[in-house]
Amino acid sequence: MSISVGMRFSNIGVQSTNGHSLNPLRLSPFFGIPLRRRNVFPAVQGLSIDHMEIYGRKILTRCTLLLDRSYGALAVQGTGRPQMEDTYSIAIDSGGSEPSFFGVFDGHGGTAVAEMLKSSLWPIYKKKLSEPDLVKATIAAYLEADQLTLAQPKGLFGALRERGLGGSKCGATAATLVLQPLNGSQKILVAANVGDARVVLSRGGQAVQLTFDHKVVNVEGTWRVGGLLSLSRAFGDAFLKSWSDGRIDGAQGGFGLTAEPDVTVETISSEDDLIVLGTDGLWEKMENQEVIDICLSTGMQKPLEDVCKDLVKVAQDRGTTDDISVIVLRMPKISSPGSPNNE
Repeated sequence: MSISVGMRFSNIGVQSTNGHSLNPLRLSPFFGIPLRRRNVFPAVQGLSIDHMEIYGRKILTRCTLLLDRSYGALAVQGTGRPQMEDTYSIAIDSGGSEPSFFGVFDGHGGTAVAEMLKSSLWPIYKKKLSEPDLVKATIAAYLEADQLTLAQPKGLFGALRERGLGGSKCGATAATLVLQPLNGSQKILVAANVGDARVVLSRGGQAVQLTFDHKVVNVEGTWRVGGLLSLSRAFGDAFLKSWSDGRIDGAQGGFGLTAEPDVTVETISSEDDLIVLGTDGLWEKMENQEVIDICLSTGMQKPLEDVCKDLVKVAQDRGTTDDISVIVLRMPKISSPGSPNNE
């Protein structure tokens, strides 16, 4: 199905060539100002993405109406820096027989590492899923992706030993979710993170954080990053990673920063309602349960990209100046043991 996108000053409408009009992107109050310019480009996975710039603030939103309205995503530039450093990636298996992937990425010191993760982490990850131990597979995928960020560039930067993709001080945090099919309607979820991006599950309406915030809050963590980064784990940031190249004694240099993720593997149950992935711009202003409550109070009656806007608006109303990426995913219906399949 081909898609045409039309722009007005207050909304962007998406319409298919078969005449069915999809819900327009209705700008919530914090978006309700004239568009300065807009670029439209295809998503990596073939869905439509609108990339807008409103008075210098970039907004990236995913249109899910082409599929089954089971998820929504939004990335909004904050006011605290001149460039947008947040992004996200989604790869959906519409047939249900292959794993699906969701990820949010929060860059710092530039966009290069976050953009690399957006395009490269899932292809690396998917190849590892043949490994029976999903925790080991996830760790291996994250560490392999991190090696791409640490490759020494050629040319002038390489001669000056400026290590890493986009520079030695360019890095990113990440939170990812993989839905892995099992027999029948059952699925396994694999949640992982590096840094302070989170994955939060609603189980019977109660918030369950599936990831661990890697923030410097103790002496050991402060030593690990030399007191120079507020995160104890991150992709990139080559100058804080362990290295031995160029040392005569072969000993390790650097501060030992790592991109090894914390990983949670769970079987999805009939009590699981939805999952929220978000970067720290969301969580620094909102509690996990509050986010889940907002999603459940509105998310069953409206498009989930609108729910994402509601969450971002609350965080911004409370004073966040950070970029925010958020994905809200409605969980598939799973039959309880002994009950008929209700998918």
